[in-house]
Amino acid sequence: MHAPRASTPFLVRAGLAVLTVGLVAGCSSGSPAANGSPSARPSVSAPADTSPASAATQANCDSDPWGSVPVTVSHNVPVPPVPVVTGIQAAAHADCGYDRLVLSLSGKMPSYTIRYVPQVVADPSGKTLSLPGARYLLITLRPTQAHRGSGAPTVASGVVAPGFPALLGYTVAGDFEGVVTVAVGLRAETGIRVGELPGRLYVDFQH
Repeated sequence: MHAPRASTPFLVRAGLAVLTVGLVAGCSSGSPAANGSPSARPSVSAPADTSPASAATQANCDSDPWGSVPVTVSHNVPVPPVPVVTGIQAAAHADCGYDRLVLSLSGKMPSYTIRYVPQVVADPSGKTLSLPGARYLLITLRPTQAHRGSGAPTVASGVVAPGFPALLGYTVAGDFEGVVTVAVGLRAETGIRVGELPGRLYVDFQH
């Protein structure tokens, strides 16, 4: 299997801290891997909050720059064993201005692409999937699977609809022949930030 070549610049800095559930619950992050130009966003004048609580919150927020899609990151992953998606979690970080989707993985980090699609199509059935949102993002990982050797899925099927400010829903759209696709429904096209930590791939969506 040939890993896809990077089509756009990207930056990956491996996180060295021990992983905890704070990856989802906290606003700080590890290494960004997003590429592309930051999305232009209108500036809004507002009184600055200089309270100690606000300063502490901002200090814990990820300050890495926002990028745009498409994103393509290649990793050389000898198989077997094939990396396995073992879980997907999402959290809203209102104080930091983004929502985060975290894919937990066993084994080495696979190659992945992130791009917008006009609609979500299940792989391999070709059936159109209904997902909340006005814009749809597809995260494609290879070589990867979302099932055990017995065939039992490692990630629950069906659409999860947290209804966050940017991230409205997500679902596993495909798990076939070493390729896993995760579809994300967004309120609108927005800036993203991608990062890797041991056993984790995360994508942030700007509010």
